[in-house]
Amino acid sequence: MTILSISNIERKENFIYYRREFTGTAAYEIPGRTVQGSIEFTIETTPLGKKDIHVKIIDQIDYPTIPLTKALKETIALMDSEGKLP
Repeated sequence: MTILSISNIERKENFIYYRREFTGTAAYEIPGRTVQGSIEFTIETTPLGKKDIHVKIIDQIDYPTIPLTKALKETIALMDSEGKLP
């Protein structure tokens, strides 16, 4: 499982300051092919400063979602720490 990119990231309007919601398109490789699909994700900062990331895969995939979700969370956390999210 390799995440190639997350593009077309748009931030949803939200009035809760510790919660950021986004939509985007993820491109990833699964064995035998490359797939693109819509995703929604939320980054919520806990009172202790830890960031919890929740990912929702919008499009149907014929691959186990747990490894894909884990890889997406890691990529989103990296993008957030590098300041690449809107």
